Amino acid sequence: MSSEEASISGVEKQVIGADDDAAQLGELGYKQELKRSFSLLSMIGFSFAILTCWTALGTTLSSAMLNGGPSALFWGWVGVCFFTIFVVLSMAEICSAYPVAGGQYSWVLLITDCKPWGRGLSYITGWIQLAGLLCMGSTALFQVGEFVAGMAVLNNENYEIKQYQIVLITYACCLINTVINLFGNKILNRINDFALWWSVLGFVITTIVILVVSDNKRDASFVFTYSIDDGGWNNTGMAIILGILQSAYGMCCYDAPAHMSEELHNATREAPRAMVLSVFIGFITGLGYIMALLFCIVDIDSIEGSATGVPLIQLFQDAIHNKAGSTCLSVITCVCSFFASNALLTEGARSVFAFARDGAMPFSEYLCKVDPHLHVPVLATLVAAFFQCAFIAIDFGSETAFLTVMSIATVGLYVSYLLPIVTLMIHGRDNFKPGYYSLGKFWGWTSNILGSLYLVFTTIFFFFPTEMPVNGGNMNYCIVAFGITGIFGVVSWFWAGRKNYIRSIHVEVEVSNAIDVDNSVSSSSDVYDKKE
Repeated sequence: MSSEEASISGVEKQVIGADDDAAQLGELGYKQELKRSFSLLSMIGFSFAILTCWTALGTTLSSAMLNGGPSALFWGWVGVCFFTIFVVLSMAEICSAYPVAGGQYSWVLLITDCKPWGRGLSYITGWIQLAGLLCMGSTALFQVGEFVAGMAVLNNENYEIKQYQIVLITYACCLINTVINLFGNKILNRINDFALWWSVLGFVITTIVILVVSDNKRDASFVFTYSIDDGGWNNTGMAIILGILQSAYGMCCYDAPAHMSEELHNATREAPRAMVLSVFIGFITGLGYIMALLFCIVDIDSIEGSATGVPLIQLFQDAIHNKAGSTCLSVITCVCSFFASNALLTEGARSVFAFARDGAMPFSEYLCKVDPHLHVPVLATLVAAFFQCAFIAIDFGSETAFLTVMSIATVGLYVSYLLPIVTLMIHGRDNFKPGYYSLGKFWGWTSNILGSLYLVFTTIFFFFPTEMPVNGGNMNYCIVAFGITGIFGVVSWFWAGRKNYIRSIHVEVEVSNAIDVDNSVSSSSDVYDKKE
């Protein structure tokens, strides 16, 4: 060993042995490039801004009333959250061991010690994960556009909604988000703090108002036992299952803190905490909001056929009979959707950056660059915004086609949650070295198995059509789109991924190249060491 190598080895042991985020990241093979400015509170705000279960449930109200009805929505939410706890605990344990921006695809790679089959599975996971995240960002943007247009109709009955107008509103929202993400990185943590309080207070205000003002409330039997089968299945069980899926859409995206872990202080502890706490907050707010909505539903038919195009706005109006009041409640919900869209762009951009950093994308050497002044991956942010807008453009042609985008978002994320958990079980929990948090043998296997079964169940039924008989207008094209995504990932792997995608993360990273303890920003060209 040369004197230079000996010197490096000595420094490496000293730094990596310290309780330092940069050292932990370097130990996993990556350089600290993004600025760590998030606290636990701001990360919970970031995660819950995306999760915002209560607003997501409100936007899927019409679909739930078509299949399953009130009982499916209420009990479905309880069941979904119960099994989600096992999923998020499984993911939190893995995140604690591997707090890197890549999230799920990186976990697959690291769990398998970069074995050839692990590299291939990780690569496919990455593409599925990206498709889910970018599509989910599009759905949040679209909700903002729908709410703005819906409020315009509410206050002007002569106004007729045009699909292109909704799309243009979403583009304007995406532009604002892009500017915030590029030039507002220094205040992003404060924005997330505000988003948390806005969402929680918005939930409290909206729930109290509709419960107090509504003078025609439903009884408990309607909320807890009444079911509906208007989807044409002529099968109450299938209708209830499809209704439960609306709850599954509302409880999604709790992986957000994992993708921000390289910008979070004490990530191995706080990122898992933020994931789990956001799910618990989401469960409580979602349950309270569902009960309030179901008790205050006046006319199901008016909600499904509302001229506003937004069932939740119609429910507000039917409950309180005041356009100004309904508009105020709609504004609160719309702002929550805006915060969600902004956070989803941040999350999507970090995922693009991480995937490019591992050499998995075209022009990776440019997409993984972090601007030394803005401290953000500029090109990765622009690419994420571009694809969000591209998915929204589908709505120009068909609203049914855009519903497919919503399905891809949920299925893509759920599959990306499933793959690292299954990989951990296949590779063997005994071979897994946990981080700050460990579930132990019993709870580890229990959480992994129950979480995986839930994810498989929901993923399968997300491919089912919501109405029967099936025709070109109501067909669920998710299976086609998801299949294309999977085929693209496989072809891309054999075309170039197997050559360019990182072959092995060098765990014993040279500190001079892989760890920057001063948290300075520099090129990603030496982030990892490939082994042929």
